[in-house]
Amino acid sequence: MDFPVSKDQYNERDGVRPPQYDASGIPYGGPANYQGMSNTPGDPDTYEGNFDYRTGEPLPFRRKRPDGIVGPALQFVNTDLSSAAWLGSVLVIVPAGHPPPTVILNDGGAPSMPFTAVKLDQFKMSCFYRIDIQVQLDLNREKVVEYRINNTGPSYRFHVPSQTTSWRFSFWSCNGWSLSVTDKEKEDLGGTDAVWDDLMDKHGRAPFHVQVGGGDQLYSDKVWSAPIWKPWLAIKDKYARRDAPFTREMYMFGDDFYFTHYVKCFFFNGRFSEALASIPLCTIVDDHDIWDGIGSYPDYLQFSKVFVELKEVAFKYWRLFQAHTSQDLCRQHGYFGHRGYSWLRQFGPYTAALGPDTRYERQLNQIITEQTYDMIFQRLYMVPQSVRHLVVFLGVPIVYPRLTYIEDMLAGVKKLGLTKLSFIADKRAIVNIWGEPELSDDMNDHWTAAVHVDERKKFVLNLQEFARRRNIRVTFVAGDVHCAGSGRFASQNPDLPPETDWRFMPQIISSAIVNVPPPNAVIRAVHTSAKTYELDNCTNERMYRLFETDVNGQNPPNNNSKLLARRNFSSYVENLDDGSLTVHIHIQNEKKPGTTPYRIIVPRLSPSNNMV
Repeated sequence: MDFPVSKDQYNERDGVRPPQYDASGIPYGGPANYQGMSNTPGDPDTYEGNFDYRTGEPLPFRRKRPDGIVGPALQFVNTDLSSAAWLGSVLVIVPAGHPPPTVILNDGGAPSMPFTAVKLDQFKMSCFYRIDIQVQLDLNREKVVEYRINNTGPSYRFHVPSQTTSWRFSFWSCNGWSLSVTDKEKEDLGGTDAVWDDLMDKHGRAPFHVQVGGGDQLYSDKVWSAPIWKPWLAIKDKYARRDAPFTREMYMFGDDFYFTHYVKCFFFNGRFSEALASIPLCTIVDDHDIWDGIGSYPDYLQFSKVFVELKEVAFKYWRLFQAHTSQDLCRQHGYFGHRGYSWLRQFGPYTAALGPDTRYERQLNQIITEQTYDMIFQRLYMVPQSVRHLVVFLGVPIVYPRLTYIEDMLAGVKKLGLTKLSFIADKRAIVNIWGEPELSDDMNDHWTAAVHVDERKKFVLNLQEFARRRNIRVTFVAGDVHCAGSGRFASQNPDLPPETDWRFMPQIISSAIVNVPPPNAVIRAVHTSAKTYELDNCTNERMYRLFETDVNGQNPPNNNSKLLARRNFSSYVENLDDGSLTVHIHIQNEKKPGTTPYRIIVPRLSPSNNMV
């Protein structure tokens, strides 16, 4: 069994403090050195070779703007229904010594006054700025909004709806490649941009007002490939590894890695970088944004000083690049939680969107703390009376086939003991770099894992009660599993139509937009366990047979009609006539560009519903 560790032993706010930099970008106390610091110039995951160390400007081959600014990234913040205003923010990285940037908008009339910037943080000689922007929504006309940084350089544009037209939004997840994916596999799938090309094509014809990144917006697992961790990983005793210090050199390496890895993946990354500048983004966090399986490891790892402190570094850059905020400003910018970064936003008057943080507070026996659940439902009951739909975005699907047979197998492996597995510790299919069963964290990530079933049930039942009291349809949307599918919770009464069933909660699974799908044998194993389950005496759950026909017009592999192992994204459109949501999962075609859509209609919950 794992060594017991008190969950209160370490405070995630304690530990090493970030260094302070002098005017030349050198940390006080002298420059830190870490193994591997002398990388080949131009390594995309190092600051040196990509940025001028004296000014913070990107080197010529990295420049996309003439002024040295990196970005922009556009975020959807909220809709102010009382003033009919669209609220957003623009993130840019500006060389130190340059004046704070401004943004000017033009929505078809006279250009706006400049919106000013707030400095969020600084890495070496590169400064993070957030510019909050606002657009007044027209009564019945959608707007194309053009914006420019410092009123120079290229212009960018995005779209906002009117006060009386439908909102359109997209969802995607797993926007990168696992370390194990080969160049041949990437080429066979059409490369990084193939599905993004289709999303941007659809945006060009019917523009999305929001895009939601459903987790794994980038893959940061490479952080553990550096030689700096080898001495720590070589510690055999779990107590000693848990208590080993997180050194200043470790901090400096992690800080350097996450900054440059984000810059590469967000701003020098083909169609995704184009989408960041033109479709307002909201994101939730999943494990690969931090590193594989974070939160789902045994306590001796999860509460080790190295894990706790490196996690803080990773979340620092999640806040900056994905949330346009800092630790000091995150609550002011609308993020909430006992310790994490959840959000609740209005996609116009009729659709509320909830993005719970299911990673920061995660432990083996907990996904979200009770305090954060209380905050979530306190806010949900305050959504406007006009709301018809609540869309809950989760990193990992909450309606999904059970994987108990794999959990049982891994439990048997762990009973052998770590020392008895040492002779196969280098076989990553069995044991990961920390000496734990490789699939253990993946199983513990799932809402349906044995350790999370009670928390899952309570969460769903509380959402049912919210749906009943407020007469709002609840829909789950999630990614993570590298395939597409759809399922639902519903009342046990088979004669009750979804329109009048507040227990009816659909689940859309949309993953991955870039990463490689799992083998069909894996999908077959999961498909076989996809039966009808009971949540309680009143509610059951099951997967839909959405894929009776594959994108090639044939039967899906092994007749796996509930889950399809192809890359994809999904889109959502409000239907103002009947109050429903039209959902399409866009599945990558097999031998030609583009995608094939599979439609799902999410009905509005009937106001006449009176079922108890």
